[in-house]
Amino acid sequence: MTKCPWGPAAAIVVALMLLALPIRAQLPTMSDVDRGTDTPAAGPLPEWDVAVIKPHPAEDHSMMWQMTADGLSLINLPLEMMICSAWDVKPYQMSGLSGWMKSSTFDLTAKVSGDDVAAYKKLNTAQRQKMLQKLLTERFQLKVHMETKTLPIYDLVVDKSGSKLKVSTAIEAPSDEERKANPEKYKKGSMMMGPGTYEGSGVQVRALAGQLGNVLGKPVHDATGLTGLYDIELHFRPEEAEAGNDDNADAPSVFSAVQEQLGLKLLPNKGPVETLVVDAAQKPAVD
Repeated sequence: MTKCPWGPAAAIVVALMLLALPIRAQLPTMSDVDRGTDTPAAGPLPEWDVAVIKPHPAEDHSMMWQMTADGLSLINLPLEMMICSAWDVKPYQMSGLSGWMKSSTFDLTAKVSGDDVAAYKKLNTAQRQKMLQKLLTERFQLKVHMETKTLPIYDLVVDKSGSKLKVSTAIEAPSDEERKANPEKYKKGSMMMGPGTYEGSGVQVRALAGQLGNVLGKPVHDATGLTGLYDIELHFRPEEAEAGNDDNADAPSVFSAVQEQLGLKLLPNKGPVETLVVDAAQKPAVD
C-alpha cells in the first residue's frame, strides 16, 4: 500500500462536505488528504482511551470523516468505508464483503488522553492507520488479507499542452478556533465532492487521482511528477447523466474535463494492484 503519512501538526481537522453522491464514490482515505512527512514517530503506538462504536440513527442522513489532535470520528459510515480508510484502499480494491458491510452504517469515535495526546500528534498516517486497523479488528472481529493482482489502471500524466493547475495560496489554520472563525482564509487540504464536481484547496495531485479512481472504478496512478499543493476545480458529466436524466448531461466526460480544464490526461494501462480480501467480520456489540 502507498505510505502517505500525516504530518505532526498541532491540531489536524479534515471535515468533508459530502453531497448527493453514493458513499462508495466519495469518501477519501487518510492518505488522500495528507500533506505530511513519511517519518514515523518513535516508540510504541498509543492506546485508545475511549473507543465507541454504535449503529447510526436511520433518520439522520448526515455523515462525517474527521481527524483531530486526539483522535477521530467516523459518522454514518459502513464498515466497507472504515476499512478503506484504515488500510488505505478504495472500494474497487476490495472483495469478500457481505451485504451489511456495505449497507449498515455506524458511528465510530476514538480518542487518546493524557500523555498519549502528544504522542498521537507525532504519528504519521501509516501509524494512525495501524491504530484504526487494530480497533476495527477487535470490535468487528475482522479478518483480512492482501493479494496483489495485475488489473486495468489509469495513469494520470501532464498533457502535452502543459499543466493548467493553479498553485495554491491556501494556508493551514494555527488552531481549530481560528479555522472556524475564518473558513475562507484557512482552506488548506479541504475537498468538496458531488456528482460531476471535484473542488480541492491546497491539495496534492494524488488526492485528485484518488477521487478520479472512485469515479472511474479503477486505480488512477499519479504519474504527473507534480509535487506541490494546488487549488483544483473540475466539472464533468456524472455517470448518472449518461441516460439524459441530469442537468449536466451536456458537460464533458471526465476524460475530456481532466484534459481541457486541468491540462492533465488519463491513459489506460495495466499494473499491479494491491487488493484487500475480507475473510470474516461481525457486527459489533453496541457500546
